Amino acid sequence: MKRKRSRNRVRTMLVAALTFALLATFVVRLADIQLVRAEALNAEADGRRGVSQTIFGTRGPIVDAAGTVLAESVDRWDLTISPQYTRDLVPEVDGVDATVTGGEALERIAAITGDDPLDLQAMILAELERNPESDYLLLASGLTATQYEAVRDLNLPYVYLRLNPQRVYPAGSVGGNLVGFMGQSEPLAGIERSEDACLDAQDGTRTFDRGADGTPIPGSMLTDPAVDGGTVQLTIDADVQYQAQQLTEQYTAQLRARSGTTIIMRTDGTIAAVAESATVDPNAPTASDQRDRGSRAFTAAYEPGSIFKTFSFAAMVDLGLVEPSDQLSVPWTYTEPGVRVRDAHSHEVKQWTAAGILVNSSNSGMVRLAEDMDRADYFDYLDRFGFGEQSAVGFAGEQAVPLRDASALDPQTRLNVLFGQGIAATPIQLASAYQALANGGEHLPARLIASCTAADGTVTTPETGEGERVVSASSARQTLEVLEHVVTDYGYETFPIEGYRIAAKTGTAQMAYEDGSGYDPSRMMISVAGVFPVDDPQFVVLTLFDSPQTIRTSGGAIPAFHDMVNLLIRHYDIPPSTTPASDVPLEWPAEEQP
Repeated sequence: MKRKRSRNRVRTMLVAALTFALLATFVVRLADIQLVRAEALNAEADGRRGVSQTIFGTRGPIVDAAGTVLAESVDRWDLTISPQYTRDLVPEVDGVDATVTGGEALERIAAITGDDPLDLQAMILAELERNPESDYLLLASGLTATQYEAVRDLNLPYVYLRLNPQRVYPAGSVGGNLVGFMGQSEPLAGIERSEDACLDAQDGTRTFDRGADGTPIPGSMLTDPAVDGGTVQLTIDADVQYQAQQLTEQYTAQLRARSGTTIIMRTDGTIAAVAESATVDPNAPTASDQRDRGSRAFTAAYEPGSIFKTFSFAAMVDLGLVEPSDQLSVPWTYTEPGVRVRDAHSHEVKQWTAAGILVNSSNSGMVRLAEDMDRADYFDYLDRFGFGEQSAVGFAGEQAVPLRDASALDPQTRLNVLFGQGIAATPIQLASAYQALANGGEHLPARLIASCTAADGTVTTPETGEGERVVSASSARQTLEVLEHVVTDYGYETFPIEGYRIAAKTGTAQMAYEDGSGYDPSRMMISVAGVFPVDDPQFVVLTLFDSPQTIRTSGGAIPAFHDMVNLLIRHYDIPPSTTPASDVPLEWPAEEQP
C-alpha cells in the first residue's frame, strides 16, 4: 500500500510538472505574440487578410431651370482582381460542379467585358512579376448593370466588383460650353469645375477580412458609406439654349466667321442661354478644338466698338450734359492737336441731334458730345455698369478685364474709349451692362446658378450681391427710346419686328493683335446688342461674330439678332407692344441753328 501511494504521488507530481511546463510555454508564446511581436504580426495579418475597398459616391446632376438633365452620373462598375489569389477552382473546396482553371475564368470574364483573355492574363502576369504579393489589379472599368450581374454570377472569389459611377451628358452639346466636362478624376471646365464644391461626392470605404484562399470571411464587413454630390440647377432654358445654338451655328456658317456667340439674359440678370459656335460635346470633349472647349462669352475679352457708345450716351444724359434733342453740326472727322477721330465712312457735315449721332454711330459726333464730360466720372459709370471686374457668375476661367486709370489715358485713348476702342470687355459684361438699361437703370448681378441642392435636401443659393443704381430710370428710358430708331431708321428691313418695340445698337469692332502691336486688318467683330420690348423690357440679346468673311460690317449680325428676338417672342408668347415709339428727332434743318 505504501509503495502504491508513493507511485501515485510521483505520477501526480510528474503530471503537475508537465502541466506547469506546458502552461509556461503557452504564456511565453502568448507574451511573444501579444507583446514582443504584436506590431509586426498585426501588420502581416492586415496585409494578408484585411481588404479595404473604396465606395464611390455619385456626383450630382446639373439641370436647367425646368429640371431638364444636362449632366448626370450613371452606375458603372470596375472589375478588379487579386493577382496573388488567382487560382484554379476545385469542387471539394469551392463548391463548383467542375474544376475551373484560371485560364477558363479569364475566358468567361473576357466574354462579358469584350476583352481578349490573353491580354487579361498578360496583365496579371505582369503585375505578379512586379509584385508577387499584389492584391489589386484593375482588369476592366465601365461595366454596365448587365455586365456586373454576369461577372458576379461567375462567383470567382478573387474577383471584386465596385461601383464607380461615370459622367454622361444626355443633352450632348446643348449647353456644353456652359456645363463643361470631366477629366479622369477631376472637373476640367465649365460648371463642372466652378460648382465642384456642390457636385462633388465624398467617397466611403468598405473593409473585410479574407481567408487564406482569398475568400471573404462572413461577418467581417465594415462600411463607411459614401455621400452623394448635390444638384446644381442653372437659370438657362434648355429649349431656348438649343434653338439659340442652332441659329448661332447657322449664321456663323453663313458669314463664314471664325466663331459666333449669343447671350440671352432676362431683365432680372438671370441668363436664359449662352450659345456658341463652335461648341463642345462634353461626352467627347477631345473631338472639339481646344479653343472651342470653353465659353468665349466669359473668357474672350475684346474691344467692343460701337455697341459701347450706348453707355457713353447714357452717362452723358444722366450727368445732364446731353439731351437727345441737342443739335450739332457733325463733320466726318474730329481733329485736335495730337488726336484724330473719324467716322467709318466719309460724309458731308451732318445736322444731327444727339440722338442722331448715336443712331448713326458717329465717332466724331460722340467726341463732340463728350467734350465736357470728365473721364473720371465716365469711368465711374462704367464701373457701376459692371465693367472692370468678373461678373457675379464666377465662371471657370472668366476674365475680369480691369478698367484702366482714367487719369493715365493718353489724349487719343481719352477719345477712343467713348466708342469702344482702347477698352476691353467680355460678352457677358456687355450683356449685363445692357441689362441695367433694360431694368430701369439698375444693374443686377448676372446669374447662371439658381441653386445647389445637397443630397440631404438642403438648398443653398449663390450670394451674388445686391443691385446698384447706374443711371436714373429717366436716363435709361431716354437711351432706349433713342436706340429704337437704330432698329427702325438704320435702313435694314430685317431689323424691325412688326408690333414690337425693340431697342438695339450695332457694332463693327477692330480686333487687336494678340501682342498689342496694333489692329489686325483681316479681323473684325460684328455685333448687335438690344433690349425688348421697350415698353415692358423682358430680355437682353447680344449676338456677335468673329472675323466674318461674307459680310464684314455690323449689318451681317442683324438677321441673327432678329431671329433670336423672334425665337423668344414665339417661345415665351410675348405680347406685342401696347404703346407707340417716342418721336425722337434725329436731324434738324440747318436754318434752325442758332
